[in-house]
Amino acid sequence: MNYLAHLILSGNDEDVIFGNFIGDVIKGKQYQNYSAGIQKGILLHRQIDTFTDSHPVYLKSKRRFYKNYPKISGIITDILYDHLLCMEWEKHMNEKLSLFIKRSYDYLDTRIHQMPPRMIPIYRHMRANDWFSRYQTIEGTELSLMQIGKRMGFGSSVGDSVMEFKRNETMFIDEFNVFFHEMSNFSKGFLAKY
Repeated sequence: MNYLAHLILSGNDEDVIFGNFIGDVIKGKQYQNYSAGIQKGILLHRQIDTFTDSHPVYLKSKRRFYKNYPKISGIITDILYDHLLCMEWEKHMNEKLSLFIKRSYDYLDTRIHQMPPRMIPIYRHMRANDWFSRYQTIEGTELSLMQIGKRMGFGSSVGDSVMEFKRNETMFIDEFNVFFHEMSNFSKGFLAKY
């Protein structure tokens, strides 16, 4: 899952939200350097990634990109799933998407000084280019994929992966809704037990 989904799956505890958001750049036992709430968020991030990477429905979506994008099929699927989250927002969330995005940016802005050094430029780029709002359109999602492809050395043609998405859009939507429902329940269970 990508950043927008990770934020949603964090619940309402601000430290958990923050920990989940920075989770990608916290390696090994580094999480132990943070407060209990932030640790919980980092561990949630790891649990979400493990759940996602082994979920048969997510893997079915991901396999459609293996042929043309074998090394980054997971990244493409994560970003397209954030697009699908925006498309299917009202099925999963009570709060308006625009309000959630504004609230998330406002909150993360207050914590930027606490972000690990590797996370700060990522967040600044995300904020300046409004990644969360961009995912609402297929054009914005395509632009994100092009930029990621260039940044990772795969070229801007990664943006063409949206053609595969468009050819199988109904299947992607159905798969996403099944997956996200299960992912939400899994995350709630983890937060309740931890």
